[in-house]
Order: sequence, then structure tokens, then C-alpha cells
Amino acid sequence: MKITKVLKFNVIWSRSFWVLFLLLSIYLKAQKTDYLMKCWSRQVSPLENNILNINYSESYNTLEHDLKPWDQTNYNIQGKVWIGKESYSKIDKYSKENKDYNSGIQLSKDKLLFMNYGENKISPVTKEDMYEQFYLSARYSPLFLINYFKEQKVKIDKENENKEFAVYKTTINKSIVKLFIGKKDYLLSKVTVLADDELFGDVLSVFNYKDYFNDKIYYPKNVSIEKINGKLSDEVNISKLSIDTKIPTLLPTPENFTFKESNKVKPETKLEKYNENIYFLELKHTDDRVLIVEFKDFMFVAEAPVNSDNGEAIINEVKKITPNKPIKYFAFGHFHPHYIGGIRSFVHEEANIIYNQYNKDYIDYIVNAPHTINPDRLQIEPKKIKTLELKDKLKISDGNYEMEIYYIGKKSDHTVDYQVYYFPKEKLLFQDDLIWISKNGQPEKAGTRQEGLYRAIKDLNLDVKTVVQSWPVSDYGVKTVIPFDELEKTVNIN
Repeated sequence: MKITKVLKFNVIWSRSFWVLFLLLSIYLKAQKTDYLMKCWSRQVSPLENNILNINYSESYNTLEHDLKPWDQTNYNIQGKVWIGKESYSKIDKYSKENKDYNSGIQLSKDKLLFMNYGENKISPVTKEDMYEQFYLSARYSPLFLINYFKEQKVKIDKENENKEFAVYKTTINKSIVKLFIGKKDYLLSKVTVLADDELFGDVLSVFNYKDYFNDKIYYPKNVSIEKINGKLSDEVNISKLSIDTKIPTLLPTPENFTFKESNKVKPETKLEKYNENIYFLELKHTDDRVLIVEFKDFMFVAEAPVNSDNGEAIINEVKKITPNKPIKYFAFGHFHPHYIGGIRSFVHEEANIIYNQYNKDYIDYIVNAPHTINPDRLQIEPKKIKTLELKDKLKISDGNYEMEIYYIGKKSDHTVDYQVYYFPKEKLLFQDDLIWISKNGQPEKAGTRQEGLYRAIKDLNLDVKTVVQSWPVSDYGVKTVIPFDELEKTVNIN
């Protein structure tokens, strides 16, 4: 009986030992697996000292001066890429109105040459621009980025890895970059980049690699890109691939090449008092004019270009005019960045944000977006947005002095949410960017935006003597303080 018990114990102990041994072996093997090195061995090492030459087509989408929030402008681009372990060059072009626009990039570990679309000379770049290309090159090939991670000896990110992917994380140019390497095939499945956008805050871009093939080196035929937290998407398709011995010289290196300074732009402002109630604040660094209106017990502000820094600069100038009156209202003529960019500063200031049905969701997205990479005041001290809806007309008054805001929308031929500001006492109308009358030469026939504003003024039966424009103030050589009869003449030109 005792012998039987001993034998059973030995069998159980033996089995347990081998189970523990097997689990320990699997664990140690997993701990020893260098997925980044295995990925590098498949996707970079076979190239040796040669260069991968790629022909591609790209469907590229971007936010421009479109009619509605989140409308996308599409570009169909054709290009060639030469990429190696420590170099990346690209030339491409797109066509518009029977004209070709070309650009070029030439990148090494310590130099970036860049020529933008439509330019014929090298553009000034910062070191931050160079580092940004380290991960932007992954739109067409992850080769350069994989090699960078390997050279930097980036460690596995144990907090984010899972059964499917080994994740490697590092920071490049203040952006958090991750590689997701398949644990079964050791191929790069995707790259994610969490970066700061001055309007949208923390934005995630994802490069997904599909349809891998192996011709001496593993390479994806397709790259799908998600941008701005999935709001936009691009597609890159590889049509031809070959291996070259060296990279061509695409752009001439300027003599005494240096990076430009990357110092943050300091807001440069100039305040003009129009009368006892109306002020115009010029932001010279963005070429914008901001409308400030003083009422008996409060202030009104319209337009805040590009980012929260400019919003703060505007608020500081308002407080110089009158430190004790709160900014009760903030409005923007339409949703494009030169007018809405600093909105978060006014949310923090607890101003009532004037919106209409066509831009409310867009406002909410911008106001609620995390800004952890480059925190502004609203990120540091969150506050809830206070809103006031504009339908057709909104009157702002203190019982004595008043102004009116009118929704003109599609009549602007610019955006669906367009609104303008009218001052009955002064017979003055303030608007964003609809009039384009040259300072020099004979006036030309009004364009559709210019005529749209004129028709809106007439339809609303507003008595206007002067129109003041927000943007541009100095650039483009156009008038920004325009007598109404001059606007009318351009509409009546045959």
C-alpha cells in the first residue's frame, strides 16, 4: 500500500516537473526572442548596402478650405522612392487644371533637403522637420524607421505587447512612435504615431502594411494610412520595385547648408482703436485682423487664428483695453483654422461660444480634444464649453450700443457656416475673407465669393458704407478696408 502511494507521488511529481519545465522553457524563449532584430533581418538586412527603388501611386486626402467641416480634398499622386538603411529620397507629382506640381525630399541621418510643390528652390527646414521625416517615410516603406529603431536599441514595450504583436516604442521629435511586429511572421504589421497638432491636439496616425511579398526582401505592396484619429485616410500602392546600388542625387545641396532656427513664433500684435466701441487687433505673424468690441459691462471677440497661443495673445490684448470687463462672447466667421484655431482659449475664459448648426459638432471635437503632448490652458485646467446658437440673426447689446451677427452660409460660396458682423451705427460690416480687390490697377469682375457677399448684404437689406476684412491684412496685395460702392462696382463689371 505504501509502495503504491510512493509510485503515485513520483508520477505526479514527474509530470508536474515536466509541465513546469515546459512552461519555463516557453517563457525563457519568449523572453529571449528579439522580435525587432528578427523583423530587421527580414525587412532590412537582405538589402545589405543597396537601395530599394519603389514606384507608387497614392490617394492622399487633406483638410483644406473646404465647404463643410471634415470635407476632404483628394490628390492622386504618382511618385518614386529610393530608401536604404540610412537614407530616404522621394520625388512625386500631382496634376491640377492641366498643370503638374512636383516635390522632392532627400533625407539622411543628419540632413534634410526639401522642395515643396510648385517651388523651384530648396525650402528652409528645421531639425524637427528632419526628425519628422524619419517616421513620415514609413508611408512608403518602413525600412528606414525599422533600422532607426534597431540602431537606437529601442526596447520592447511590455505594457502594450499582446499575443499577436511585439510592440516597440520610442519618442521622435516629441511624437510617440510605435512599431507593431507580428510574433508569428516577424513582419511589421503597423506603425502608430501620436503627435501634436496645433488645432486638433493629440492626433494618432496609423500606417497599416498589407500584402507582403518576398523578393530577396519582405515588402508590403499596400500601405493604408489613418490620420487625425481616423477622420481621414490615405492609400499607397506599390506598382514596381527593384534594388539599386546607390541612391540618386535628386536635389542639389545648397552651399553652407544649415538648419533654420526652430524657435517658437512669438505673437506680434498691433491694436487699432476704430472708435469708442470697436477695436481691430492685427496679428502680424499670421496676417490676421481680429475684431474686438467693447460694451458697457463686457467684451466681444471675433476670430482667433491657428492655435491656442494666439488665443492667449488676443485675450491679453483685450485685458489691456479693459482689465475688469469679462469676455462674454467669442465668435468666428467660419470654421477654417485662421478663425477658429484659438477657440480653446476662449472656452477656458468662459466666454459664450457663438455657433450654428453646421459647425457645432466640429467645435465640440476641437474643444474636447486632448492636448497632452503640448498642453494649453484648457488641458491644464479643463472647463465646460458655454454656447449660444446663431440661427439667422443674433443681436448683441448692452441696452445702448449694439451689433448684429448674420448667418449667410452658402451665399458666401465658401463654407456652409459662414457668418458676418454688422454695426448699424457705423454702417460697418466685418467679414473674414470674401473680398479680393487688388490695391493696384483697375478693378476686375467680382469672383463668386465676392459677389456672394454683396448679394447677401442686399438680401439682408443692410445699410453698409464700409466693409472690413479679417484676412489677409498685408499679403496678396488686396484691399482689406473696402468702401461698399467699390464692392458694388466690381459686381456690376460686365
